[in-house]
Amino acid sequence: MSLSRPRRPFRRAVLGLAASAVLGLGGCSLDQEEEVRLQIQDWVKLGETQYFFSRVNCTAALFEVKATRITSMVKKARDIEAGMRAITENKPVAFEVGGMSPTQVTEAIMTLDLPQGLGVLASGTGGKDCMAVEMEEAYYNTLHDPTSVLIFHPEARFMAIFDRRNMRLFFSRGR
Repeated sequence: MSLSRPRRPFRRAVLGLAASAVLGLGGCSLDQEEEVRLQIQDWVKLGETQYFFSRVNCTAALFEVKATRITSMVKKARDIEAGMRAITENKPVAFEVGGMSPTQVTEAIMTLDLPQGLGVLASGTGGKDCMAVEMEEAYYNTLHDPTSVLIFHPEARFMAIFDRRNMRLFFSRGR
């Protein structure tokens, strides 16, 4: 009796499962670039994608922006309280608070409502694991720039940072 004969079906099954797993991993990302663009393209005039990476637990993207204006398709908050009301109503909101960087906006939200602030913070830091080193540094600098605008989508749980100084938009989402 040959031992190789009974192993062939098992071997084919194992190879088939391995191939399925490898092919399936390609679809195991949190976001697709086209979907991300669709979520934010009504808010700012997007140009080319400069960076996009997504896996099962995070997404990071960087888009060129063609105009400095944020459209009326997203609620604009001129103060923290107005932005927080939009968040509690599950509406996307752009924090255009004069003289405050996205980091300062997040800290102010956390001061007034810690759970809500932690939600914003988690969205902003969640994409970090998907960022290239150069992108991390640029993102960090943008978070501390008072000319940048924090855009938060509470339902979709992502943060976008509009870097007006360099005409680009960072996208971050984590799980």
